[in-house]
Amino acid sequence: MVVIDRADATMRHLTRYWETFRQKDDPKRSPAIAALEAVLYEGRAARIHVVYDGPATVGVRLSPGAREQFSTVILARVSAGTWRRLAPTVDPTSQSSPLPGRVHVVQDGDAHPAQVRLMTDADADWLTTTAAGES
Repeated sequence: MVVIDRADATMRHLTRYWETFRQKDDPKRSPAIAALEAVLYEGRAARIHVVYDGPATVGVRLSPGAREQFSTVILARVSAGTWRRLAPTVDPTSQSSPLPGRVHVVQDGDAHPAQVRLMTDADADWLTTTAAGES
């Protein structure tokens, strides 16, 4: 699993670096950004799970396929902008619910409301130790 959190600054620096040091016959697009896009796009095929928290556009647009990392996205209490970024195939965006535990499960271009189990830290500890066979 690869986690790239808060990639905004990294993408800006990669773009600025390439603009500064690029030679005349080098491609306009940074090879680092092209490689990131390839990892985002091909990650699932290579059994690499990528969690990317960054912009879809920084100087150059990432292809729409590069944003599609998971077959299922679960969204709860997100802004319309976040919804458009993480579930662009669902339009219009679904309304967030003020009720605890209400989420939207996005699969195959459809969003379905669902209820999730809210757990305390003690519940989560019990669940993980029980699942590990440490009753």
